[in-house]
Amino acid sequence: MLSLFSTIVVLGYLAGVLAAPASHIKQYAIKERHAVPKGWTPVSRPDAHHSITLQIGLKQQNQDKLEQHVMEVSDPSHARYGQYLSADEVHDLIAPADDTVGLVQAWLHDHNITTSTLSTTKDWIYVTLPVAKIERLLQAEYSVYRHEDDYTLVRATEWSLPMHLHEHIDVIQPTTSFFRPMRKARPFRHEPEGMTRTGGNWWKPAQAPRNSSAPCSVATLCNTTGVTTSGRVVASMNLDCLRCLYGTFDYVARAADKNSVAVTAYLNETIIRTDLQLFLDRYRPEAAHVAQEFPIISVAGGGDFQVLSAADVANSRAIEGNLDGQLVVGFSYPTPFSAWVTGGEPPFLPDIYTSTDTNEPYLSWLNYVLAQQSLPLIISTSYGDDEQTVPYSYAKRACDGFMALGARGITVIFSSGDSGVGPDGTCFSNADNTTAMFLPVFPAACPWVTSVGATKGYLPEVAVSRFASGAGFSNYFGMPTYQVDTVKGYLSKIGDLNAGLYNASGRGYPDVAAAGNEDIIVWNGNFIPIGGTSAASPTVAGIFALVNDALLAAGRPTLGFVNPWLYSSAYTAFTDITNGSSYGCDTEGFPATVGWDAVCGFGTPNFGKLVAAAFARGGGGGAGGGWSGPGHFGP
Repeated sequence: MLSLFSTIVVLGYLAGVLAAPASHIKQYAIKERHAVPKGWTPVSRPDAHHSITLQIGLKQQNQDKLEQHVMEVSDPSHARYGQYLSADEVHDLIAPADDTVGLVQAWLHDHNITTSTLSTTKDWIYVTLPVAKIERLLQAEYSVYRHEDDYTLVRATEWSLPMHLHEHIDVIQPTTSFFRPMRKARPFRHEPEGMTRTGGNWWKPAQAPRNSSAPCSVATLCNTTGVTTSGRVVASMNLDCLRCLYGTFDYVARAADKNSVAVTAYLNETIIRTDLQLFLDRYRPEAAHVAQEFPIISVAGGGDFQVLSAADVANSRAIEGNLDGQLVVGFSYPTPFSAWVTGGEPPFLPDIYTSTDTNEPYLSWLNYVLAQQSLPLIISTSYGDDEQTVPYSYAKRACDGFMALGARGITVIFSSGDSGVGPDGTCFSNADNTTAMFLPVFPAACPWVTSVGATKGYLPEVAVSRFASGAGFSNYFGMPTYQVDTVKGYLSKIGDLNAGLYNASGRGYPDVAAAGNEDIIVWNGNFIPIGGTSAASPTVAGIFALVNDALLAAGRPTLGFVNPWLYSSAYTAFTDITNGSSYGCDTEGFPATVGWDAVCGFGTPNFGKLVAAAFARGGGGGAGGGWSGPGHFGP
């Protein structure tokens, strides 16, 4: 199969003999080349004075040792299971060598650049420069590129370094990255539809939550039907329904003072506090105070815009942030909750000479959180983009950052995307725009995150079909050891289906799934139905936070990087989804089957079984934490 990812190439020496590193004149060679993704067209040269903030990622040491640490502390069968590293231990292990820092700084000084900043972790250098100077520094040529939707970026197709620095610098951006983290929330139309129901509030279940010791009823609590303003009848799933369906309805948290959970937001998204309060007033009134108390942390200039303008409403702004926050708090309360809002959204205005074109939000966010001594134990993100729009060097460095979080015992969860194996009519390689291929999603296909697909319905749940749950196999990252046996078993079932369209040796995703078709949230003061794997990811995050609560109450290590545990034993705590497919790319995609599949992974969580499985890790057993389980969650 042809190599599908962007190439990082060294062309060899240019003419002459390579000068010593101390020499002012050094031989350059291309470090990275990345094809312009489909839909982007160069329209002009940028103004020479336009400023860009470069992020220079210095080569980290001991990545193999870090990976060993992560796998040992995340493997329930290993003696070091649960012995997570501290922030300082991770930094000390992977910090760049002193000569790496010195050589890169000397190179910048050779170009009369004296305003650079070294990160506190000593693995990133930041410097804001005009485009003309960056072009000389990197022997690159930038252009203004416009997307079909009029979104614009200033980017290059390749960049170079002095030969002696190739082994000291992993990545420099913004250079060749054209990706944009896309929101994964799926309204019923381009604009969210209003809902009505004759004779009452449609978002309320047919029977209010009971105040007895009897088990909650999925059939009753999930019987919520409304009619959209366009006349569509919609059977939606409210928070009461979801909590009953997945078994958390009766759980009483015991270790909230030790626990924590968070969500990320990009593209100037935030969580509207008044909407969160309205949502919690209806479904979790005991949690309503959280709406005005939880911290919103700005990263890289991210804005917390609490009042929606007419333009914001027209563009559905804050739907994504609201969806993430409402479902996480709704499930995990009283677990302490927080949110990051990360900046980095153009449009680029070529006549303004300011640094407006960074737009590298994952690295901005990762660099910030990795420098913190303390972090939430569960982090959910509902954003992603086509893997091939992300340069390999960037994807690798970001994925390594997620691995570093795993070493610290942080569970990192990403939605898997909403286009199945790829949007119809777009599934071609960037290299030539003619080679047909499925389009995996980044960061969902990074092996160090837990990727979440979407389902619809109940009794039984099936794969979502209003859109297709993102699924497939990475072209950048090989199949990790923890999933080899499982995924190869699936591939043997499907045989030659889709042969040549995907990388059969790549990391398979998603890992698990949750409801993501017609969930109820509050936006702009209204209850609306919303979906997407954006709904599934915070649902799983909220449930995992409660599993951590049970573990912490019993003095046990928290979940950490869960994938080795999922694939070795905990998969039995998920309800298998065997109906549906991850259609896309003008195909049926991959089919759901018994066991793991490239549609819904292992399926949807059963909280009671998850707690039992968590306490069985590394020996022991029982539900633990003073909780013996909720009993029967019947219809």
